[in-house]
Amino acid sequence: MGARPNIDHLKELCGSNQLQHCFKYLFVQEWRENEDFITYIGQKCADLEANIERRALLIQESESFGPFDNVAPDAVECMGETQQRDQDMLAALIGVLDLAREGRNEKERHVGLMDLKG
Repeated sequence: MGARPNIDHLKELCGSNQLQHCFKYLFVQEWRENEDFITYIGQKCADLEANIERRALLIQESESFGPFDNVAPDAVECMGETQQRDQDMLAALIGVLDLAREGRNEKERHVGLMDLKG
């Protein structure tokens, strides 16, 4: 039989020589990591949403200065660029969050399969 260093390492981490226990351990660890990732990305989305809302109000207020202020038009343009980038980043993070949430169901199914084998 050939060397199986990854399986041996998993057995060591799990504390069992039974493969179903080892793989259940692995899948539970992956599920926890995925949950932590969902929490992290969810918080980043909330932070971006708050920044976007604050900046929208700031843009609105800055536009009220009119054309006679030398700084406001340039600042509004800069904030508009940043606003668009943040909105694009938020959309991308929401897509990542959706994928991670799909992974939640996948990981739960994997853990359940190992329960059936036990």
